[in-house]
Amino acid sequence: MSVEIVERRRIVLQSEDRRIDLSLPLDETLEDALILSGLSTADRFVTIGPGGFEIPGDTECEDLVDGGLYALIDRTALAPQARPAGTTTGSTRADHGARWWMLAVAGLLLVAVFAQGAGDPLLRLPIALLVAAGAISGAVAWARRDSAAGVRGILGVLAPVLLSFAAGALLIPADLEASAHLSAAAGFLAAGTTTAIIAVTAKVRPMRAAAGTATVLLVALAAVWGLALLMRWGQAEAAAISLGLIPLGLRALPSSLVNLPEGYFIDYKHFMTSRWTVRGAIPESVGLLRPERITAVVDDSSARLIAGTAVLSVVAAVMAPIAFLRPWPDDPLVVSGGIALFCCLGLALLLTPRHTTSRILRWFPRAAAAVVFLVAGIHAATALGAGFQVLGAAVLFGVGLVAVAVVIPISRGASSLIWSRFGDAFEWLAVALALPSALLYANALALVRGMMAG
Repeated sequence: MSVEIVERRRIVLQSEDRRIDLSLPLDETLEDALILSGLSTADRFVTIGPGGFEIPGDTECEDLVDGGLYALIDRTALAPQARPAGTTTGSTRADHGARWWMLAVAGLLLVAVFAQGAGDPLLRLPIALLVAAGAISGAVAWARRDSAAGVRGILGVLAPVLLSFAAGALLIPADLEASAHLSAAAGFLAAGTTTAIIAVTAKVRPMRAAAGTATVLLVALAAVWGLALLMRWGQAEAAAISLGLIPLGLRALPSSLVNLPEGYFIDYKHFMTSRWTVRGAIPESVGLLRPERITAVVDDSSARLIAGTAVLSVVAAVMAPIAFLRPWPDDPLVVSGGIALFCCLGLALLLTPRHTTSRILRWFPRAAAAVVFLVAGIHAATALGAGFQVLGAAVLFGVGLVAVAVVIPISRGASSLIWSRFGDAFEWLAVALALPSALLYANALALVRGMMAG
């Protein structure tokens, strides 16, 4: 007598109020498992697997993890509550593209301010104070709006921040020694002060989170320019150090902006492979996880990421001409450092946005990369003269060959994963070598030699 043994898959379904242990044949689907467990409306639930990703209902049990815990999330709990027809929480006033008008007016004011302030030293102080007062009042007024949440609200404060930078730069007289360093440091400090005021006075949480991140970055850039002044570096060297820090900042932003207590996440790999010790601190339970709390954390983190990416991209576009459009010295180390910084900065700005799906996060660094490559072309044309035509033709031919080689695997879908890993390797190299290349281009070795000789 023989008994047929059917291989089965054992899984655990965990909902908010019940736990269901199932043993299912390999050819059944997850949706069948939900129906067998007594959940007649399987479409009501979202199934989250052990890896933290949503599992489709048509997934066969053969593809599930044996002994895995699958969480069931009620879709109705995630849906927003219906509001009465007569109540509104936000402002009903139309913007009519106010943020873009503010950016355009800020650009015109920047040109007018520097044209008037640079001509007459007596006008610099009153113009700077007037612009600073207008920028701060405009920033506070915009941040106090109910409609200032999201990407539109964050972009709306770019104009006051730019005007604050101009006001801080104009406070430094042009006839002082190292006035460029002091103007840049004062501009970054003024812009950081404006964002700090926004972080305190903003009405919505995402705006406060974005302004706080922008404040940290702007103050750090002010410290870089102040340190460059103490080290007696020129403005090109200070701009190069700022550019060397941008790839590191872009890479570190996504992993440093989620602000949650330790009880909200557990390093399962660590606790599954390591024993508890007397030094191990058990995080306190967070209790019931509510959708509104999770949504608020996600919105704040997204706002921080958008603000940090926008600040770093704008700084890269502004600092690239200052750092590279100058006569390079004959030192081969400085020249090699400048070329390496060009490559690392361009690759980091192009490859880092691959990890996100937001248009703002993708196109801000890419626009900055376009400015960097334009500056590289201008410098190469100036340095090579007539020979730049031959070099430009060779570069365009190489870009065409690379495009042909990349289009074929990308069109094959899953086969292009190897190209993604190839891009990851170049991205890691660019992030790791950006700051050392900037130090080489800033001729930091000469400073070290002088310190050792002294």
